[in-house]
Amino acid sequence: MLDFPSKTIKSIKDLLLKQKKEVEKEIKEIQKEDPAKEEVLAESSEPGTDSYIADAHTRVMALGEQLNKANKNIQLALSKIGKGTYGKCENCGKQIEVGRLMAMPTASLCLSCSKAQK
Repeated sequence: MLDFPSKTIKSIKDLLLKQKKEVEKEIKEIQKEDPAKEEVLAESSEPGTDSYIADAHTRVMALGEQLNKANKNIQLALSKIGKGTYGKCENCGKQIEVGRLMAMPTASLCLSCSKAQK
């Protein structure tokens, strides 16, 4: 078990749960904005409409991928909290700095390992 005060873990867990709720809301909103998913597209389009729809769909899909990845990282961090392994660097096994986790609660690497990967 890593050495984090229970108050700190609770604070981080609350932050993760808040972020999870926000990300899930954004995922739903972005799906509604996808013009390619509209049930009825105009039969006779103005020139350029198809390219606009394709471009907008591509942007929505890219943003959706980022949001899904963020949601997955949040769920992983919450799972680690539940298992008691939260805050352990996946590379070196040392405890991730509390300040880093407070700023970026989904961090899976300590600062040293994160800098070494760049």
